[in-house]
Amino acid sequence: MKLNLYLILFLLLTLISSKKTKYTTEIKINSENEDEKEKEKEQEKVQDSDNKSNKDPEKEKEKEEKEPLRESKDIEKNIPEDKYIIIEAPFQDNEDYIITPVGFGTPVNFIPLQIETTSYKSWIVSSSLDSKNTLAFSYDKKSSSTSEDTENWDTVVDQEGTISGNIIYDKLYLQNFEISHYKFIEALEFENFNDYKFGKLGLGNCHYAKEENKQFCLLERLKENGSINRRIFSLRELSDTHGELVIGDVTKVSKENDYPLLPLIDKDLYDDIEDDEFKMSWVTKMSHVLVHYNDINVKNIFDNRIKVNGFVSFDSSCHYIEAPYYYINYFQEKIFDKYLNNICRKVNDEGTYMFLCEKEKFEEVKDNIKKLNLVFIMDGNGFEINLEFLFEQTRENDYEFFVHFKDFEQNIWNLGHPFFHFYTIIFDQDNQEIGIDGKNIYFLKDETEKAINEENKGFNWGIIIFIIFGLGICALLFYLFRKYGIDLLIKRGKDPKLVDQESFDDSFNPTSNNHP
Repeated sequence: MKLNLYLILFLLLTLISSKKTKYTTEIKINSENEDEKEKEKEQEKVQDSDNKSNKDPEKEKEKEEKEPLRESKDIEKNIPEDKYIIIEAPFQDNEDYIITPVGFGTPVNFIPLQIETTSYKSWIVSSSLDSKNTLAFSYDKKSSSTSEDTENWDTVVDQEGTISGNIIYDKLYLQNFEISHYKFIEALEFENFNDYKFGKLGLGNCHYAKEENKQFCLLERLKENGSINRRIFSLRELSDTHGELVIGDVTKVSKENDYPLLPLIDKDLYDDIEDDEFKMSWVTKMSHVLVHYNDINVKNIFDNRIKVNGFVSFDSSCHYIEAPYYYINYFQEKIFDKYLNNICRKVNDEGTYMFLCEKEKFEEVKDNIKKLNLVFIMDGNGFEINLEFLFEQTRENDYEFFVHFKDFEQNIWNLGHPFFHFYTIIFDQDNQEIGIDGKNIYFLKDETEKAINEENKGFNWGIIIFIIFGLGICALLFYLFRKYGIDLLIKRGKDPKLVDQESFDDSFNPTSNNHP
């Protein structure tokens, strides 16, 4: 019996060991097969590379010519999505000119140009105006073999004045990128210009440009030749002496969708703009402007607001913030009468009104100015600038307030370099938006809507009061006519009931003097 049990156990152990051996051999075989497959793949790669090197280039060229559609599609897929140009844009001589070197002509001549966001038309001073070689940055069409003079005249109007000249086509170089047939103006005449040492690189809003003006548009041309994928650029200040221009993307500091986006006005509103200097600018709506003290709760800053309900333009070449003249009383009351009484005076400089403050007295109260802020409300977002940065000593004995007031044709503000000093501005032509990125931004959608509703209610009551007053005046006049007008007719011996009949009969009386 015991012998049978030992025999059974021996058979079971033998069976298990045989299965285990079979399983391990299968693993070894599988691993060997995988190694062989990898070796075969490597051999195939080597053969493919050898075949490619041995291909006849003429046959390959014929093959490419037979399949142009497939090849062009492959090229489109390989275009990177992040094509952009980063340019360091220094400020010139502490004058807040944001400039960048741009190459023109053949051979190439690099000329520093101001970055201009209120016009898409670039212009350069003609060398024919520089007979004494006093201008280092002029353009000489005769020295360029690729220059084409159309002999057509064009004009550009901006906040500095008016320039006129011939339309020229020539090569343009922006870093390593080239535009072969770029359209710009060779400036020959200037009106009301104080300084035209630098020309301007036009980066205005081209969205509504006429077809014949598309050749002026730098973003359009860069996208056409594949230099950029997006018609967008951004400007930011890096230091007191340098800025950064990024074309084709936003700055690397700004994260998209992490800052307010303001919609630009539509074509009908652009067509209604009467000031020529804003017709090619980036324009959005502005609801309010306000001055507030640091200690005041941000939610309550609307108590000091003034209703604008107008437009605002962003101007990279303007030294100041410019406002319509009829807002000057608000600034006089909220800033100068309240905090700078008897220190500053209002000055008219050829139609531009400004405030100048006595240096010694101003420096005594300068600490109070640091606690005041100017806030611009656009699409429910508040963009704040501390007033300390809006005063600058520009004369020996005076500080100048860098908000100027002009007789604009319309209710439009112009935000110049003081605004660019605080914020990165993103100009998006594809989506027709302005992005503003910075630290001192308040999200005030609810407060803005509440303020607008209050203003609309007040406006409706004003109309009702005006109508009631008008009806009262009409009733009074009717009463006076009934009382004194009838008495006057009776004194003349006429019955007022017969007056209409007599005048009717006279019109058909041949002997009447009233008969024709």
